[in-house]
Amino acid sequence: MAEALVSSILEQLTAITIENARQELKLVTDADVENLESNFKAIRDAVEDAEEKQIVEKNVKGWLDKLKEVSYDMEDVLDEWRTALSKLQTDPELDVSASIPKRLKTSLISWVSSFCQVPRHHDIAIKIKGINERLDHIAKEKDRYHLTKRETKQFRRVESTSFIDVSKLHGRDEIKKEIAEKLLNGTSEEGCIQTISLVGMGGIGKTALAQLIFNDDQVQAHFHDVIWVCVSDTFDQNKIARAILEGLDQNSPTNLRNTSPLQHVLTKICEKIKGSKFLLVLDDVWTDHDEKWEPLKAALQQGTSGSRILVTTRIESVATGMGSSQSQVFRLKELSDEVCWLILSQLAFVGKGNELRENLEGIGREIAKKCKGLPLAAKTLGGSLREKNTRNEWQIILNSEIWTLNVAQEYIFKPLLLSYYDLPSQVRSCLLYCAIFPKDFSFWPTELIKVWMAHGYLKSKESSGMEEEKGGEYFNYLASRSFFQDFHKDSHGKIIVCKMHDMVHDFVQYLTNEEIVGVEVDSSENVRLDLPSKRNHHLRVNIAEGGQFPVSIECIEKLRSLVADGETCDVTGEALQAFFKGAKRLRLLDFCMGNVRSCANVKEIPDEIGMLIHLRYLNLGCCETLKELPEVVCELHNLQYLDLYGCINLEKLPEGIGKLIKLRYLGTDGCKSLEYYPKGIGRLTSLRHLTRVIARVDGNHAKEFSVGDLENLNLLREYLYMEVVGNVLDVEEAKRAKLHENEHLNCLIILDIGHGPRVREEDYIQALNAHPGLSIELAWAPGVYMQD
Repeated sequence: MAEALVSSILEQLTAITIENARQELKLVTDADVENLESNFKAIRDAVEDAEEKQIVEKNVKGWLDKLKEVSYDMEDVLDEWRTALSKLQTDPELDVSASIPKRLKTSLISWVSSFCQVPRHHDIAIKIKGINERLDHIAKEKDRYHLTKRETKQFRRVESTSFIDVSKLHGRDEIKKEIAEKLLNGTSEEGCIQTISLVGMGGIGKTALAQLIFNDDQVQAHFHDVIWVCVSDTFDQNKIARAILEGLDQNSPTNLRNTSPLQHVLTKICEKIKGSKFLLVLDDVWTDHDEKWEPLKAALQQGTSGSRILVTTRIESVATGMGSSQSQVFRLKELSDEVCWLILSQLAFVGKGNELRENLEGIGREIAKKCKGLPLAAKTLGGSLREKNTRNEWQIILNSEIWTLNVAQEYIFKPLLLSYYDLPSQVRSCLLYCAIFPKDFSFWPTELIKVWMAHGYLKSKESSGMEEEKGGEYFNYLASRSFFQDFHKDSHGKIIVCKMHDMVHDFVQYLTNEEIVGVEVDSSENVRLDLPSKRNHHLRVNIAEGGQFPVSIECIEKLRSLVADGETCDVTGEALQAFFKGAKRLRLLDFCMGNVRSCANVKEIPDEIGMLIHLRYLNLGCCETLKELPEVVCELHNLQYLDLYGCINLEKLPEGIGKLIKLRYLGTDGCKSLEYYPKGIGRLTSLRHLTRVIARVDGNHAKEFSVGDLENLNLLREYLYMEVVGNVLDVEEAKRAKLHENEHLNCLIILDIGHGPRVREEDYIQALNAHPGLSIELAWAPGVYMQD
């Protein structure tokens, strides 16, 4: 991560020099910038070596930590600098909207004026000089550690045709057969459901084997209900009970599954499961606390004879605690070296001929022995070796010092470290950030890429304007090396959702244990948090059912991400107000995290959000009680992503939304209380995705978005759902949309909610003048008529 940071800063410094920003803002001298560039260049050469040595050398880790901190500070200063310059260029009069509340107007005017009068205010100059002094010390200190220059790993695009998902299990046929027989044969005594446990170390393939059994046609046909629940580190009775209920009846009311007390959910489970022969898989169980398991177990006893529970765990005492007898515990052993070689070679030799295979097989088999029988190790190493075509490259993997390191209690971390260090630095940053999400999280690549963008991981001179495409390449690169798994693909073979192996998740948490932190918040009132370190840059807050977002969080001055995860939690305006005042460096604010239950009780967004000048990503999805966004949101000049999905009571969008000129995504699906969309949306020329819009068809309105306002939104991609209003179709307004120029848009779905005689479909389509590749679907209500 440090190398990617340093490289990014050097690119930005170069860009500032080229753009003559120093002359425009007159903040710092040429010598200041030249010294920064010189120091960062000298340090960059040593970073790759330092990142590998930090695992065992604490002094090197300390040096690298200091470098990361000063790099983050420098990145923030450069962001401030560029934001100031951009504001001066796009809004020379620096008009402060009259609609901004008085209590914030003073502070905003002061902030804006400080940039407007840059020659007299040297805040940024002072920060840069301070950073230079710290960097001088770091540059000198590096010589103590004898760090050498290493070759920088280059990113190579993975061809989609060569992508392989190793889903077939090798070497497990016998144990699969034995477990299946236990599940399918015999009966249970009345009131006693048999529990079968699969025990083994991390990375050995417990979950993969359980999935294979779960999805077996014979197993699926044998049981009336089959339910899969991932438990992971915390045995949360409420979440597990709701997951079971959802597995039994996906049509059960959402409010019942999400908000009902535990006993009510257990009662419903009893009702649904009574008389049913079921299979319940509890994957990755860690706790053997009988008192937490007993209420669930009692409810499950309503199932009919022959029902089964299958548990996977790393801990043998959990198996007995869950009720498995010795004959019902299956211990998953390591694979043979031959099977490990089979898995490794399946990935490593993609696209390689027989001659190359024969040349490398001897070394490859020695590497397979290093996997110690762990299939995950074989998969990740195979993914790394697929790009290496010489004996020397394979020999480097075989003879790596990492095999001798005492890096952690988990042996699997050694092959994972080898694969990790083989990644280009910018791809490492993307992988490490995944530690902020919980285990068993469903990753949607399209959403993950937006998160990576928010933190600048995809930014480079080569990818300017093409960050989404670059993110897709990085994701495929990581997937091809088995850092992701359990892929679900669309009809074109593109991955739409996947997961991360729990051992890979443990691994990225191990590497980011200080930078990325997760905090549990109970259901107490007035909770106050104190983060362990000022080096905590990314925070996930998991709020218990019925709990509240903390009223205060300390040590958040350098926080860059907040991800809030909680069911039916209260997020008060006062708590957010305090948080925004303290976390002014925030770049990502996510109150949904793909969980439609996360923040149903967010009632207001305080005006202090306008202080977050670095913010790129704002996810307020499913804030069902949110009625409006403050106008000050339009001052978030760097905002790229705004998701309001499912905000069913949101009544209006900010009138000044057209100021968000860097916005690339605006999601408003499910915002059914919106009556119109502001005219300013037509000025958002960076938009790639506009999921829904209400557009007038009866003329060019001064306040409301009209069909013709699509004319400058030429970067829109994929689809647009447009509800048209007005009982007259203005032909000239339709032509103004210039849909023939919007070459990236594939599908336009039009719902007419106007009134009056229906216009002929061919006339409507002709007036819009779409390009040949744009599919237009018309969903007419009592419609509009053509105006001469």
